[in-house]
Formats: sequence, C-alpha cells, structure tokens
Amino acid sequence: MFAKRTFLFATPKDAISYKVKKKRNISVLFITHDLGVVANMADKVAVMYAGKIVEYGTVRDIFYDPKHPYTWALLSSMPSLDTKDVLEAIPGTPPNMIYPPKGDAFADRNKYAMKIDFEKQPPFFKVSDTHYAATWLLHPDAPKIGLPENIQNRIRTMKEMEVPDYEQ
Repeated sequence: MFAKRTFLFATPKDAISYKVKKKRNISVLFITHDLGVVANMADKVAVMYAGKIVEYGTVRDIFYDPKHPYTWALLSSMPSLDTKDVLEAIPGTPPNMIYPPKGDAFADRNKYAMKIDFEKQPPFFKVSDTHYAATWLLHPDAPKIGLPENIQNRIRTMKEMEVPDYEQ
C-alpha cells in the first residue's frame, strides 16, 4: 500500500513537495483536519470517523465525487472565500468510543441515516477501482439520495478554481 519508506508529518509546515516524494520514492502520511492541505498535498485520501475509515479514494474521488454523508459534512464545513454558501456545522456530538454505538457510528449525526444505519455497520461499497465508501446509501436497495446542493456548488467552485498540475 505504501512505498518503501513512510514518514509521518502531523503539521502542514512539514509538508514536502510532490517532486521530492516522486524522486525519493517515499510516501507521506498526513493526519489532519485541514482539507486544504489534503487537497493540495495528497494523492489518496482516507476519511475517518470514530476511528474507522468511512471513505477512501483519490483526491479527485473524495473532493469531486464524495459518497459518504460524513465526507459531505466535512466539505460543507470547509471555509472558502469564493463561496456564498453558509458553512454548516455537523450536528450533534461524536460518539463515546468507550461504549461504541451499534451500527454506523455517524448515524446519530447523519440526516440521511436509515434504520439499518442504527443496527448494522455498512460494508465498503466499490464506487470505482480507486474509490470505496462505507455507507448504506450505496446499497442497491437504498433510496436514491442525490449529492446535496451545497456540495454540488462547492464542487463546481473547486473545479473552476483548479490550477493545472505542471509537476506531474
């Protein structure tokens, strides 16, 4: 999964460039809540909630085609100077992991939660060869819930602001 050498940097100031990562054949693991750092530095992203990965994919998968409601909530709460959308706070509080909840740990805070979310943890559903998400919303029998409008607006804005990557 990772290259031969893996370095852990906890703060954005320790970030190294894409060229250095390629030249030295190293991987860098960032653990952060700063989605700006993730968007600019990462190749692949694992979104975690309550100690579990809920969505995994390339940066483009996660930022342009998010599937998990927690990823939607994170993107909705990400500040941007170019958006007129109101930042949304994630309702409720994180679960007490001393007594982990049954089912999907995000269910209590998820306005799209279904009955099964409170009963059974979702498996990973394959979105593409590079993108997986653990949400019952991807089950074939789930009601079809479209991407929230504020997320669609954010994706549109991010695509408009996208700068070509000349380093690749």
